Parts: sequence; structure tokens; C-alpha cells
Amino acid sequence: MDLPESVRDDLLVAVVAAACTVALTLALRFGAGLNPPLLPRLSPLVPYFGYLFSKRSGPLSTLSALDWIGATVVVTLLTFVYFVG
Repeated sequence: MDLPESVRDDLLVAVVAAACTVALTLALRFGAGLNPPLLPRLSPLVPYFGYLFSKRSGPLSTLSALDWIGATVVVTLLTFVYFVG
């Protein structure tokens, strides 16, 4: 099954956002022993929705899927550091 490039990009960004959301929750709960509210634990989904709503038009439409993946990872790490540090 050969998927179009745009579909592969959408799936890749979605999988990374989901994995970062789960990893952030597990790292905060079991790694740091914290139980922050739900909304901050969902912060990796913010770049994903940015990707979805800006990929067709607008100033952010020039960013690649890898840029959005990087933004998702950075948001995840910053959220973790905010709660731990």
C-alpha cells in the first residue's frame, strides 16, 4: 500500500504528537512522581493542531512535517522541565 506523501506526513506528525503526549504523562507520573492537571499533559497536541490548521494556507504553511515534529518534541520537553524544574 503506497500512501501519498501528504498522508504520510499527517500520520507521522500525529503519531509523534500522540507518543509525546503519552511519554510526557508517563515521565511526569512515574519518572518525576508528579500528577499535573490534564491540560498541561496535553501540550504536545498544540503543535499538532497548529500543523493541521495551518498546512493549507497562512504564514506557517511553509513549514515541513519535520519542523512540526521538532516543535512537538520541544513543547514536550519544555513542559516536562517546567513541572520538574
